[in-house]
Amino acid sequence: MPDLKNYREVGVFDLLSAPLNPIGAFDAEQFKLDARALIDAHPDDKFVAVDLMGLDFVYSDAYNAFLQFQHELSSKGGMLALLTNSNTILDGLKKAGLDRKLRVFAFEEELMSFSLHSQAPEEQTSSAGVDESTSAPVASQNVRSASSSSSDEPRAERKTGHQRRFTKSFNAITKDEKKLAKQGLAMPFDEEKSSGTTVLAIIVILIVLGGLTAFFLMR
Repeated sequence: MPDLKNYREVGVFDLLSAPLNPIGAFDAEQFKLDARALIDAHPDDKFVAVDLMGLDFVYSDAYNAFLQFQHELSSKGGMLALLTNSNTILDGLKKAGLDRKLRVFAFEEELMSFSLHSQAPEEQTSSAGVDESTSAPVASQNVRSASSSSSDEPRAERKTGHQRRFTKSFNAITKDEKKLAKQGLAMPFDEEKSSGTTVLAIIVILIVLGGLTAFFLMR
């Protein structure tokens, strides 16, 4: 059998190019032939994806072909996936009720990400079964250790940005500030006292002047 050249490996997937008919539409019959040849040539490969990038739609016969190979690959623990970001194809899958049966990836990076998570299941299982009691203790970053507390390193000043001007405590007011505040509270009373004295002096002067004027007029 000649080497197949219509696919490339992307992670665990064999990404098969979409076969097109003379009018540029997806050729479902040719896809069946290509997918069968690919699976037969690589029987150990369980993940196959179809590159539909650049296509705006596929016909119902393509959906039937996708389901046929999805059933075959899922029986081996694999899947048939579609690589597309076409909203028309996604809507067609949803209307046909295949959006939950066929896995769709929008970018090749998603194929790689899926591949990374699907590999080495035994390592994940062994790491999940590690006894937590034997795990190394983790030093808390919120509590300083005894060795660090006895060190002579100066503690970094806590910065609060512009809020620092609001952090001065009321109890930190100096005695001079208290004295000034006390004087400030007494000032209204002092002003009221001096104003009353001035008014009284003016009244007395007016009375004296009035008396003198009347005295000179009576003469």
